[in-house]
Amino acid sequence: MSRFSIKYGVVIILISGAICLVAECPVVIRAPRIYTSFRPTRFAEAITVLGDYVIYAGDVTEAARIGRSLAQSIGCGRPRVMEFDGIGVPGFVDAHLHVQGIGVYKYSIKLNDVESLDEMLRRVAQGAKRFNGWVIGRGWDQDKLGTWPTRFDLDEVVPDKPVVLMRVCGHAAVLNTRAMEILGYLGIDSPLVDRGCNGEPTGIVYEELAERAYHEAVRSLDALRLVVEGMNEIIRNGVTMAGAMDVEEHALRGLLMAWHSGLMAPRLRVYLSRGLFEKLYEAGFVPSFGGTRFRITGIKIYMDGSLGARTAWLRQPYSDDEHNFGRQLLRAEEVYSLAKKAKEWRLDVAAHAIGDAAILEALRGYEMAGCRCRIEHASLAPRDIIEKLAALGVRVAAQPRFLISDWWAADRLGAERARWLYPFRTMLSKGVLLGFSSDAPVEPINPLEGVYAAVTRGALLAYSSDEALDVETALHLYTTGSAQVLGEPRAGCLEPGCYGDIVFLSDDPLGVDAEYLPRIQVNATIVGGELVWERK
Repeated sequence: MSRFSIKYGVVIILISGAICLVAECPVVIRAPRIYTSFRPTRFAEAITVLGDYVIYAGDVTEAARIGRSLAQSIGCGRPRVMEFDGIGVPGFVDAHLHVQGIGVYKYSIKLNDVESLDEMLRRVAQGAKRFNGWVIGRGWDQDKLGTWPTRFDLDEVVPDKPVVLMRVCGHAAVLNTRAMEILGYLGIDSPLVDRGCNGEPTGIVYEELAERAYHEAVRSLDALRLVVEGMNEIIRNGVTMAGAMDVEEHALRGLLMAWHSGLMAPRLRVYLSRGLFEKLYEAGFVPSFGGTRFRITGIKIYMDGSLGARTAWLRQPYSDDEHNFGRQLLRAEEVYSLAKKAKEWRLDVAAHAIGDAAILEALRGYEMAGCRCRIEHASLAPRDIIEKLAALGVRVAAQPRFLISDWWAADRLGAERARWLYPFRTMLSKGVLLGFSSDAPVEPINPLEGVYAAVTRGALLAYSSDEALDVETALHLYTTGSAQVLGEPRAGCLEPGCYGDIVFLSDDPLGVDAEYLPRIQVNATIVGGELVWERK
């Protein structure tokens, strides 16, 4: 609970032992119902916000009285009042997304909905006309296309410009010959370069090589514009705090410019890429700084790839590819070393681990380092892994929307393992600290699509119906739960002492059928008592 007193013409707010001096005018926000938390579910008629924080939540008359008292004490006349017709909820918290990637996706050729190679090539041929240099696209899935695209396919439609088309997961890409030549990929001997029966590179590249191609293309674009586009999309979807993952030098430059220019609407907690962290560490400077709106808090590492590309690292081979166990990208000893370095700079560690073997290897490294760090995705998590996650106190950032996208998962892993894909209810029952996120642009940002997926379980319902969540719990995991994964106890709630971040929805998510959840619209987004976006 927070307290406030008046001294020397400013308000002194005592929040969880911290002292904040504020001179801004208070804001009173009213609505028919404002949920202040989920699980337990509490609500208020009005919220009084001062200096980024909620001072009071409850009766509208008392909220107004406190607002007037504070305004008179500060000397700003009277409080600002905002009134909304919709349902208020705590600002959604997305523990894992890619801010620059969202901006790039808006600029790219969008391939998520293409269902044949011919359709994909037609779209690339048309879209390439608006690119002067690198042609960038994202979203294709070989299971929808019925085949893997090749550089020879791309050469037929775009022979003269370098092309990089990321798979939907971001762990594989197809390049045309011009791009392969520029990057020097035609002559390298690497297991990350796919080769056909004749030994010739097909244009499909994986992991670091796909990432390098993507970043080479992105570097030609305006860094500030990309991150501002990404942040605007985040705010429009009602996300007021996000973990910005895998931030490279180009993206960090854009984020710093946005922060210093006052263009940062959502609160961002930045996780640097491994490459940028090691570069800064060797130079003796890691920028672990920031404020309530922007902060560098951790590093991101990769243990494996994705189930969609069959590069997630498994203990047993893929059911539809019996000699393939996926790809191991890091050893536990390397995780230990990186975690120890991060600890020197008081930085968190987030390890991408989708396959069960990858999760166990990451946990082995965390245990060696004594690190209560994060696992990203934790997609295939049988009971023994869940128990180890809970025992080590490791936080999990999961993406419920994968339940809909991974419609092929049972064929890829078999029914027995499919039962342990995204086992959210078991994780919670065993005490795992779980939060939700989108991994945008891999999945849509909209948190209510994620809530819908967690409740209905998509294509995996037949294998794990007992893992379905109720709407209240799913909303909790997209607010307070994801805030805890980010180490932010003041986010995802609207009780006194929490950030004054509120989202107004067109409908009450606790009052509609589950099937209607994705159709609920965000009407307005408020960060720190300031209206940063409103639907016109």
